[in-house]
Amino acid sequence: MRSVVLVSGGIDPLSGRPAPPVGEIAAIGLALSVGASATGLHAGAVSTPALRQAAGHGLDRVDCVEGPGDAVDRLAAFLRVDPPDLVLAGRRACGGDDSGMLPYLLAERLGWPLLAGVIAVGAVTDGWLPVTIGLPQGARRQARVRMPCILCAHDAAPAPPFVFDRARRVELRIVPTPALPSVAADIAPNGIDRPYRARPRLIGATAHARAGQVLDHPDIAEAASVLRDHLRALGVLEPSQGAPLNE
Repeated sequence: MRSVVLVSGGIDPLSGRPAPPVGEIAAIGLALSVGASATGLHAGAVSTPALRQAAGHGLDRVDCVEGPGDAVDRLAAFLRVDPPDLVLAGRRACGGDDSGMLPYLLAERLGWPLLAGVIAVGAVTDGWLPVTIGLPQGARRQARVRMPCILCAHDAAPAPPFVFDRARRVELRIVPTPALPSVAADIAPNGIDRPYRARPRLIGATAHARAGQVLDHPDIAEAASVLRDHLRALGVLEPSQGAPLNE
């Protein structure tokens, strides 16, 4: 199984120094639990300091996709060329250039299923991947997802140790963005051009009659009469030929 881990340029919330988010380190641990190796994928410059720190937890290399378009477009175009079996990511941002919405937007763009809060993964059976989802107060839920898919790791998932030599020797590879599909090609099949159609007005133009009148402690008959006349002015009630309410 080939796994790819989305890595970002996170910032440690306490020290303010570049550091990979806890969720991304947990995602690396999940990737290593289903395969002997895993690669990182980053949308941005290869000089991001947190990339080597993330790679020190077990990544063989980190592919940095550079080029035009936003991060979601670049990552989606790269993954379409040679789709992996599994894409993993953290479930929240860490104050740097990362975004907690990126995995969800990427799953929508690729049309892949996504599960969040994954704390453990099992062995693949007939293209289905069993996972354990972490819930509040230590509860667990078993689920399975069709591959290829995107998993957002729970912060409590087992994190692999940091190896300084691995971080020093990891390959940070610059990858140009593949040809991005045109916007019209992505939108046209889902959009329908329709001619303008005037919407009916819910309240008639005669609503000005006695609108906004304030009654100070009226009796029941007077209040009912004012309310009836106002509803008739709005067109809610039809004009009545009957006797007034106070008779």
